[in-house]
Amino acid sequence: MTMRSLLVTLVVLALLACSAALLLQDVPAVIWRHVLFSMGVLPLILGAMLYFIPVLTRTSPAEGAILLVPIGAFLSGVGTVIGFRSAPDLIPFAAGLVLVLVMLEFAWAWRRRAQVLGSTHPGVGWYLAALVALMLALSLVVSSVVWPEGWVMTRAMHLHLNLFGFLGLTAISTLRVLLPTVLGEQDKSAHVFLRRQLPIVVIGTIAIAIGAAYWPALAVLGALLWIWSTQSMLRDFWRCKQSWWSIRGAGISLGGAAIGWVLVLCAGIAHGVGVVSADAVMAWLLYLFLLPLVTGASSYLLPVWRWPGRQSTAHAHMRERLMAFSGARILAFWVSAGLVVTDIPAAPLPAALALLSYLLQVLFAFLRVRQSAV
Repeated sequence: MTMRSLLVTLVVLALLACSAALLLQDVPAVIWRHVLFSMGVLPLILGAMLYFIPVLTRTSPAEGAILLVPIGAFLSGVGTVIGFRSAPDLIPFAAGLVLVLVMLEFAWAWRRRAQVLGSTHPGVGWYLAALVALMLALSLVVSSVVWPEGWVMTRAMHLHLNLFGFLGLTAISTLRVLLPTVLGEQDKSAHVFLRRQLPIVVIGTIAIAIGAAYWPALAVLGALLWIWSTQSMLRDFWRCKQSWWSIRGAGISLGGAAIGWVLVLCAGIAHGVGVVSADAVMAWLLYLFLLPLVTGASSYLLPVWRWPGRQSTAHAHMRERLMAFSGARILAFWVSAGLVVTDIPAAPLPAALALLSYLLQVLFAFLRVRQSAV
């Protein structure tokens, strides 16, 4: 399997997993959440790191056995979901397999970082920190084999290390660099943001994970640290010369995801003081952050991943097809988020329709924009 075919496959799998999560809202929450994360988000992020880390370190593209890591993570995710349905005792072993895979990717990323002559792009540090958070989260699941009584508390740490450590660190660092790129702007302040804010958000993530398990006030402090960093990023985005609110561009999705992240953090604080339920926070994470981020990033990156190399008219045509209706998708995602507040059972419907329509856009873009146009 080549890098480009792997990335395209992972995007499609992530979109299908997100769609399945929306359509499976009536099943136990632990199942649809692991469909979303273990089968969709986790493999996609691991694959994206294999693409971005060589770019950031200016080393050769990933190839060989390391490309099997995201596929193995996806298969383990399938096993995890099956385990929740029929064999819970197997879940720690599935987590152990993913832990080994993530350790291999971490070692690969660390070697790439060591090959850099001079200073390393600060985004690499965010990716390495994200992988450490994921390894800690998986280790907590594995530890439940020998310390099952501790799972009640460590489960909260596992969840928050995944969401704010692995997902948050990866997504925000990528978003900080990707949005100005989508707008065609050179943004020198991105390096400054990534270098200065990494210690803050790492401390915030640790505070959230420990606080969620043992001391809610500490989790609130961690969320405030994350909000501080995210609003700094938003201030940088407002300074962009090009408007990122075009309804037919990826910018509105990526900018919406950044705003959605702040709202999710605020909802997390509200949950910490007993005002908002955990289910509502997870729903807003999906509608306000994950779905805008995945659709926005993939609408820009899929043409690049399909045809690596020089940009051409084929890239532009495919990107135009994928970015169409971006504003309508964001509106649908936000409507679903709003319906969560009212406890209407049909809350996932607008988001599901928007996501399924985007899947059709991806299919038609691949069928109608040919490589011969390059």
